[in-house]
Order: sequence, then C-alpha cells, then structure tokens
Amino acid sequence: MNIRNFFYWLAVSMTTLCVAGCAAANNANPNSTQAPENTPAAETPTVAAPTDAPPVASNACSNPYMPIVAGATWDYKLTGPISDTFKHTILNVESDSFTEQDEFGTGVTRQGKWQCDNSNLIALNPSAGGSASVSTEGISVDFQTKDLSGVTIPAEINPGDTWTQALTLEGTQTINNLSFPASNKFSSNCKAIGVESVTVEAGTFDAMRVECENAMDITISLAENTPSNTVLTFTNIVWYAQNVGMVKTSTSGMGLDSTIELTSYNIP
Repeated sequence: MNIRNFFYWLAVSMTTLCVAGCAAANNANPNSTQAPENTPAAETPTVAAPTDAPPVASNACSNPYMPIVAGATWDYKLTGPISDTFKHTILNVESDSFTEQDEFGTGVTRQGKWQCDNSNLIALNPSAGGSASVSTEGISVDFQTKDLSGVTIPAEINPGDTWTQALTLEGTQTINNLSFPASNKFSSNCKAIGVESVTVEAGTFDAMRVECENAMDITISLAENTPSNTVLTFTNIVWYAQNVGMVKTSTSGMGLDSTIELTSYNIP
C-alpha cells in the first residue's frame, strides 16, 4: 500500500475508533480549578472551558464530551508523518444513531455510523448496519463491522475508570479499479486520568485526559490473493472538553508519532 494512503487510513481509523474510544468523563466538574481527587494534578492551573457552547439535547445520543448535533463541525490540524487538516461533521442524527464524516484537506473522506444506547456511544455497530468508508483519488476502502464488543464512549466515566473496545472490520480496498479483500482488527484499552488545562489554536480548555493502549491488525490480499499483514501498536493521550468534544490527541509508537489539535468548532 502506498505509505501516504496507508497513513490516512491509519489516521481516520484512529480518529473514529481509538480517539473516540478514549472518551472523557461526563461527570467531571467543568469549573474545577484542580485535578479530581486521587488523580495527578495538572502541571498548569485548570482553565474552564468556554461557557457559550450549547448544551446537548437530552436523548439516547446525549454525551457531553461528544456533542451530537446535526450540522456540528470541528476543524483539526494533523501533524506527523504527513501533515494535513480535516473537518469532522455530524451529518445526521436519529433517535438512537447518527452518521459522521471526516474530510481531509488533501481529498480523503470517511463516513461512519454510530449507535446510541442511553448515552453510551458505539461506533460501527453491526446491528445498525454499521459501516465505514475511506476514499481518495484512485483508492477507496469500504468496511462492514463483523464483530464488536465493548463501548466507544461510555455514558459515565470517573477518573480512574477503565474500559475496552474490540472490533473487526472486513471489506475491500479498491486501487485504480482493482479490488482486493481487506480486514482491520482493532482493540483499545483506555483509562481516564483527570482534568487538565489544554491550550490549542481554538482556545484553552478544561479537558479530561484519557490514555489508551491500542492495537491494529491490518490485512490486505493483493495479487493472487496473497495476504499482506501489518500489525501496529500505539498509545493515545486524548483530551476532551465538556460540550466541545475532542480538543487534542497525541499518538506515539511504530514511528507514527502524530498530534491532532482543534483549530475551530461550530455547534448549532
């Protein structure tokens, strides 16, 4: 696989799976001036998140650290092996599900379906016909979820809590009109750490720090159906601000060190 397109595949996978999976606690005090009890204190004083962010409507998809509002957008910059920007959009919201999209500045796009269950958010739920697709010039990847366990963003998390998610995606990768079978097995083990002050281009936020250990096993059957397998292990540190969403992610491991930072957002 071309390394540039491989990195985008990895980037969008991390954005929708491990990044989302490393959710923040929805019961943390957004006006706290110190880290929660029994968690390490932030190196700098905690600064409250902007108070003008609209509250999320109360329904099955309500989760204060991932506002689910149709038309909401978040702009990010990605730095690492390849630098780029991307826009994350909530395309539509139903009573117990929603569809999201990422559009990268260089033309890569991805869409994914989520299921909602009493404020628990579950990415790519097979019972909802969950799927994910990535496309760029000359290359497209289409997945269907075959196996899924755990939850992506729990409804409630306290500092010190841990949770996991595992899923298997199967489908095809198409390169210049030639299609090959592909699969992606992903697992994530996360722990909520505590509230820290995080400054990015979009502002300074009171954000929950969550650390996740992730593994991704990617298999593509190329010419003559010979499998090409790549196994990646990497660590994410993710910061989420209440009523805003993800403000920063730091990924390390396998020579794929990268950072995602919020530059602007609009929640109608």
